[in-house]
Amino acid sequence: MEEHGHQHAHPPHRTGHSWLEISLAVSAFFVSLSSLWLTMHNARTMEKLVASNSYPNIDFSSGNQFDFQDGRGLRHAVYLSLENTGIGPARLHSIELSFAGRPAATLRALLAICCTQEPAGSLPKTSSWSSGDMRGAMVQAGRGVNLLAWPDAPGDPRWARLEAGRDKIGIRVCYCSVFDECYVRDTAHREPRRAQACPAPAVPYIGG
Repeated sequence: MEEHGHQHAHPPHRTGHSWLEISLAVSAFFVSLSSLWLTMHNARTMEKLVASNSYPNIDFSSGNQFDFQDGRGLRHAVYLSLENTGIGPARLHSIELSFAGRPAATLRALLAICCTQEPAGSLPKTSSWSSGDMRGAMVQAGRGVNLLAWPDAPGDPRWARLEAGRDKIGIRVCYCSVFDECYVRDTAHREPRRAQACPAPAVPYIGG
């Protein structure tokens, strides 16, 4: 009877130098780690690039020349507007208007704070324009929205007072990008500040 000897598995091939095997393993580990880091870094860079290409920036504009689109061209007026000078759209979440620190929800309230010294019944009826509630409005890059405009009213003493006190009008707006990155901009600061979210103001400007 023919007997077969036991077959023994061959041990794995070794280099004969344990330090070399360890070095190769460590090198492979660091190569994998570096590749993972580069992948994550590139992903973060792309996120920042996309965000920067959609960055909105709300600026304030005021003056005494305004086109009411009535065919008469520019007219002497007091106006306030918001301009998106960024490169991405801005969604307005809150707008606050104040005079010397006192909040006003409407143009009528603003005039009552800043400019009304006479009894209401003695004031002439003059036409003015103000926006509606702008909360939720999307302002495209390079575009703007008007908050209020009042053409020169020589017979109404409030107009001259408002024009003279334009530098005391404060504006605060909170807006977000399409990626829900939110910013607060106000007349007290030259640059917008990042915000986790846009809180509801105590007295929002609702126009009208």
